[in-house]
Amino acid sequence: MSERLLAPHRSIRQFKSQPVPEALVQAVLAEAQRAPTDATAQMYSLIRVIDRSLRQRISQVCGGVPAMEAAPEFFVVCADLYRLRRLVELEGSPWAEFPHIGLHFATVDATLVAQRLMDAAEAAGLAVCPIGAVVNGITELPQLLNLPPLVLPLFGVCVGYPDEDPPLRPRLPLSLVVHENTYRQPAAAELSAAAVHMNPITRTGSWLVVLRRYFAAGGTMEEREGPFVRTLHQQGFAP
Repeated sequence: MSERLLAPHRSIRQFKSQPVPEALVQAVLAEAQRAPTDATAQMYSLIRVIDRSLRQRISQVCGGVPAMEAAPEFFVVCADLYRLRRLVELEGSPWAEFPHIGLHFATVDATLVAQRLMDAAEAAGLAVCPIGAVVNGITELPQLLNLPPLVLPLFGVCVGYPDEDPPLRPRLPLSLVVHENTYRQPAAAELSAAAVHMNPITRTGSWLVVLRRYFAAGGTMEEREGPFVRTLHQQGFAP
């Protein structure tokens, strides 16, 4: 089937200075809230960062993110069990201890909401860019955003009117990511062909070099592990 069901998503990093009308922002947020949620609990919070000086500070602790600073709207997407705990205690019941499984379900809830927010924004003619670099500021963000225990920043979302028109970027073949009944381990030749297919997504022309920089020993993900785990403990998601 070649007909598209949705407008093609592209991450936009250059935005016009034109503000998004407040009514449209609220409409997009209302659509985002219609995302599915486990046990009706809505274990997420979206922090809309309007203060430009605060936005600048967030960008700095995250390593410098021009799109975050330029976008008319920026949200920090958080896993949030704090509000849920308050509600459970309001009913008079003691809070259970489930930090790991709680983080799992809160992360799923938050991701579903953020994806629906981005879909709604794009349907309204806006552009979006998810910001994974938020994790680079994981140790500073709880204080900057006044996050209580059981709230963890996950990623950001920029929203605004696009000021660029980049081409669609390649994706892995469906045969590598969709499995039937059981997990099918790919052959080395399939992986090599997929890597070649993905090369145009990079500036250097080698997707495997990008993966090595992030995921191999000594790479970005390994560097992030320590601060992330410490923040999990600090925010009450690890005993």
